[in-house]
Parts: sequence; C-alpha cells; structure tokens
Amino acid sequence: MLKIYSISCQRIAFIKCLFRTLFTAMFVILISCSKDHRNEREPNTFVFVTYDDVKDWDPGTAFSLEVLPLSNMYELLLWYDATGDDPVFIPGLATSYKQSPDGLQWTFQLRKKVKFHDGEDFNAEAVKFVVERNKSLGRGASYIWNVVRDVRIDNSHQVTFILNEPAPLDRIVSSQYGAWMYSPKITDIPEDSLRNGYDGGTGPYRLKKWIRNGEIRLEKFDEYWRGWTLQNAFSNVNIRVVSEASTRIQMIKNNQADYVTQIPIQLLSSLQDVKDVKVEILPGWVNHFYLLNTKKYPTNDINVRRAIAAAFDRESILRYVYKDVATRPVGFIPATVPLASSPDSLIEFDLNYAKHLLNKADLPDESPEIIFSYVATSEEYHLTSLMLLDNLRKIGINMRIQPGLWSAIWEKAKYIDTAPNIISMAWWPAYASPSDWLYGLYYTQNPPLFNLAHYSNPVMDSLIAEAWKNEAFHPKNAQNIYKEIQNILIEDCVAIPVADLQIWAVYNSKIHGIRGNPAYNTLLFYNLARSG
Repeated sequence: MLKIYSISCQRIAFIKCLFRTLFTAMFVILISCSKDHRNEREPNTFVFVTYDDVKDWDPGTAFSLEVLPLSNMYELLLWYDATGDDPVFIPGLATSYKQSPDGLQWTFQLRKKVKFHDGEDFNAEAVKFVVERNKSLGRGASYIWNVVRDVRIDNSHQVTFILNEPAPLDRIVSSQYGAWMYSPKITDIPEDSLRNGYDGGTGPYRLKKWIRNGEIRLEKFDEYWRGWTLQNAFSNVNIRVVSEASTRIQMIKNNQADYVTQIPIQLLSSLQDVKDVKVEILPGWVNHFYLLNTKKYPTNDINVRRAIAAAFDRESILRYVYKDVATRPVGFIPATVPLASSPDSLIEFDLNYAKHLLNKADLPDESPEIIFSYVATSEEYHLTSLMLLDNLRKIGINMRIQPGLWSAIWEKAKYIDTAPNIISMAWWPAYASPSDWLYGLYYTQNPPLFNLAHYSNPVMDSLIAEAWKNEAFHPKNAQNIYKEIQNILIEDCVAIPVADLQIWAVYNSKIHGIRGNPAYNTLLFYNLARSG
C-alpha cells in the first residue's frame, strides 16, 4: 500500500490521480490508431514535442521556454561546458579572451567570417550593439550586463568590456539568457513583426514558420560557419506544442516524435521497455520549490509561512513523487552548482510544530484560506498540492488550488491583488552561479519579474552584490556569503525547497548525439543525427 500521506483519504486522492492519468493514456492508445492521429513523418526532420509555446521572440528579452528554439538560432561568445568534474569555457563566437589583473577589463577576439541569418556580418559593432540594447531594454535577463560600464571596439573583431567592478564576465557572456548575439538590423523590425516571430541569429537553424500554440518550424542555415558535415544531420526541426502528457507519450510510442518533454515521473517506467524509445537520466541544475508571498494575507505573517513550511512533507514527496530523478535539496540552489553552499538547516516536516507556529500568528480568521497556484502540466506539482492540502487542513489552514498555464500564473503573480499565496517554481540558471538564483528570485524587484514572493530585504540585496563581486578573485568568500544569504531566506521563510532535479530525456532510440550539459536547459539540434 502507498504510504505517501499520513491518512487514508490522502492515499485515495493520490491513487485517483494516478488512475486518471493512466486512464487518459489508455484512451489515447485506443484513438491513436485512427487516421486522424497519424502523422506522416517528413524526411530529415527532427520532431520535438513540448508542452507550451514561445511568448517572446526578442533575443534581448526572452527569458522562459524560448530557450529551446532560440539557443538553436542564436549563439554566445562562450559556451560553458559543465559535463565534467572540472567545468570549462569553450569558444563560441569568441575564439579567445583575457582579463586584466584587476578584473576590470576583459578583451575578446571574435570569430571572423560569420554571418547573421539576415546577411549582416558578425563583428565588434554587433557585440557592442547587443549589450547596449539589452541594457536599455531592462527586461528579461538584461541584468546580467549591469556590471558592464562600456564595450570598447578595438578593431572589427576585437572588443574590450570595461566593468564597474570585478566580475566573472566569462560566466556572463556564456549565459543561456540575455547573452545571445543578434543582428543590429533588429531595430528595423516593427514590434508586431517581433511578436509574430523573428530571427536574427548566427546559429545553425533559422526560423521558417511559427503557428502560435501549435508548432515552430526551423530549417538549417546553409551558410552556418561550422558547416554541415555530420552524416544524417537534421535539415529541419519541427517543435510541436502538445499540452496533454498522455498525447506526448503516445507520440513517442507511435514514432510520431523524436523527443518529448514533461513526461510525468510516475509514467517513465511504462516507457522503459517500449521498442525504439529510450529513457535517459541526465545531470541537471534545475530545482523545484514553492515561493511564499510575503506581502499577501495571510502569508504576510511570517509565522503562517513557517507553519506552511513545517507542514510540507518533503521526504514523502521525494520518495513517492520524484522517485529516482531528484535528490533532497540542501538549500535554495542545486548542490552541484559551482560555489553552491548549503545553509545551516531547512525547516523540517513537523505538524505539531506547524500548529504551534500558526497559534503564534496574529490572524483575525480562525481558519485562514490560502491560494496555491501551480503549472497544470506538471503531475509532480499536482500530487504535491494534494499532500499540502491535506496537511494544512490538519493544522487549521484551508487551501484553494488553482492550476493553470505558466504564462497566466506568472502574469497574475506579479500583482498582489491577483497573486497566489504559494506558487510553484522550476528554476534553471541563466549563468552558472548561485547568484543567478538569488538575484533572479529574491533580490528586490519593483515591479517583480521572478521575485514572485514579493520579498525585499536591503541587507540581503547588498550581500548578493558582494558575493557576485567576490566570485572573480575570492570565490571562497563568495561561497561563504551565499551560505549567509540562504540562512536569511530560511529565517524569513521566503520559499520551500522541494527537489534538486536531474533531467529525464525521453527520445527515439535511433537518435544519436544527445548529451546533457546542466548549464543549459535546452537541446542543441545541430549535434543530433538519426541512424538506420
């Protein structure tokens, strides 16, 4: 018998949820053989099936699921290879670089004979343009350039970044958001055209077609500077948006897809022995956690937030929901991220302690209600919500569950009036540093972008800046500061860490070249080929 929850009614809810998922999958099996559900595979086309669509085609501001198509259309000055025990930077659009002894100047030699998809040359002027435009836009991951005072053009293919203070610029220019190099011709593109699909990169693929909430078609860029020498490489990529996990499962089973995402962990075992389907666990720097709104009643009371954290049965969730694809978090940052350090402790599961904390809260309502929003496409979030719903009821808190699409949840969460008290979050870094989590999620933001806890602490803000400054020359100091910051976050109970995730890749076994790099939450189609 399942032991995920402490009372039988919760077990029943859990089993019903699994039954519903399995029933849906069986239903799709029955209908998948019909003519309407057949998909004539195009030759030399890679079919990637995802659960949601692009919302922003501007490479200067895109900061979410856009990472998949854009990382195949655009390139970085450097790439960060974190696949080994000793991560290294490898050349991208820059062939080499050096920094001054004081860390305030970084000079990059740029790759020659590189063309943007619109025919413009990649050069030093383009690099300067991208940095200055992104800073002026002030959206997305533009904050990564805050430390840059100026970009000096030394010659057509050499630039020097002049910084306000020492910082690890090699990590910044290798960021998977905000550091894509794109054509200065973007200023000639009307806003409507940008919103309806735009491509001005140097990458191996260019945008061919976009059907909103339907599919994205990419085609190979014949003039790509690396050339096309891989046998059986893909000339075309079709990224399809399919919201139902059960449909995605049937597509990979029926050879209608080459790679599918967001398959519920509970159903991975059903794919293990399916012909031509491979399930592989890859390293990742992704973590799941729940942000607690520090400004909205009743979670604006710290004792309520702590009570919620004490009612969260992390061990059961890890054991029965996340199973073999996650590890217990030691803090707010995945343990394998460079310079990550764990706080002294997390708030542990203890319902008696949770009741004690709630009794300490200054609340006019005897049974306050909180709103819990999560991304509906995640079965892990759904099962977690059931567990928390039951445990909070035991201590006297009513919880209203509001699943939905991430884009809608995100927009509502930015404003106190429409924000939930608890919101599900999955985070993968823009650049490989603890500061990416801490700055992106907890640094004071007005209006908020991802600080959906609406948290503000000037002391912590200054510590984040200090740690970042120390990363370049005093990494041990930075590591100690990151630990201090996490202790503050635990004391203020801003979030509940749930799991450090690995990446479960589900793909056709004839596909070769899939390689996990935790620094980038994407798939580079240029490296892939099909055998047979």
